[in-house]
Amino acid sequence: MRQQTEKAASSALNGQQESTGRKMADDERIAVSIGAPPVVEVLLATYNGGRFLREQIDSILSQDYKNLRILARDDGSSDNTTTILNEYERGFPNRFRVIPTDAPTGSAKNNFLKLMTASSAGYVCFSDQDDVWVSNKISRSMQAMARLEAHRGAAVPLLVFTDLRVVDDQLKTLHESFWTQAGIDPSRLRKLATVLVQNPVTGCTTLINRPLLNLALHMPEEATMHDAWIGLLASACGSFGALRERMVLYRQHDRNVVGVEARRRSPRELLAVFLSRRPRVLQWKSNERVVEALLRVHGQELSIENRKLLMAYLRCGRHDNRAARLAMMVRYSFFRKGLLRNLITFIDLWRGKMSC
Repeated sequence: MRQQTEKAASSALNGQQESTGRKMADDERIAVSIGAPPVVEVLLATYNGGRFLREQIDSILSQDYKNLRILARDDGSSDNTTTILNEYERGFPNRFRVIPTDAPTGSAKNNFLKLMTASSAGYVCFSDQDDVWVSNKISRSMQAMARLEAHRGAAVPLLVFTDLRVVDDQLKTLHESFWTQAGIDPSRLRKLATVLVQNPVTGCTTLINRPLLNLALHMPEEATMHDAWIGLLASACGSFGALRERMVLYRQHDRNVVGVEARRRSPRELLAVFLSRRPRVLQWKSNERVVEALLRVHGQELSIENRKLLMAYLRCGRHDNRAARLAMMVRYSFFRKGLLRNLITFIDLWRGKMSC
């Protein structure tokens, strides 16, 4: 019965993808015929975001890349979010569309998945509801995408992402670079092993092409966030490029779903983190579930080398022999940036299997 259900769902999804693909092709042919750049669709997922929503939308509509449109979906807000969305839809009928909310999904991941399924463009960006985009964010990302396509091919699943400037609710700078604050080194991110243990992709900075979007539509329950899943897919099945430019003012406030640490931890706090192994074990197990889902859903698209690496990650935390666990960590370079982070992981693997 489960197999029949999965086949029916797969058939329905494939049919929807074919329909979306035809509309996308029509849009692209029209764009080419009039000499316009490719259409970029910005997916805007909202939930009780009225406080900063107008700033976010205005910064997108003010982009110097003009061949864009916004596709928005609300997930059951109780504030004025839907009123704002409807105002923009009326004011910009050719550039702003709100898709109906059949029922709340209950998560940003599933809200974005609804938007991804409804999208028909060849290129897609993801937008939060409370940030501000630099005016050339999309144009610079599309330039990077063009270089990536010239190198890897337009049929390859591709992703471009950028750095961010971390700001407070009044847009005053807290950290010049999110990458620096979070310990992200884009020069190391071409390795799948690195992405497995330190996924660098922040959704509101990303631009993806249609081949990657089609892959990402098969998003399993094990995927906790849409951007982490898409980043993992790009690394495992395609490629990505990183722009060191800070293209988003990443607003931190009291209602962030995902945020940034406001300050560095004290030595006492770092010691408490080191002694508390359980949160790291839970995160490792969560990563394992995502890896298992990737192998299940996209095993056929993976290279032999990447399948081998993913299987090694699963063995690394489960092997009975501590020397074998440590050897696999080193052999496959399951390293994050920073000596202390890697030392803690090394000690965790020495102390026991990464299982609860």
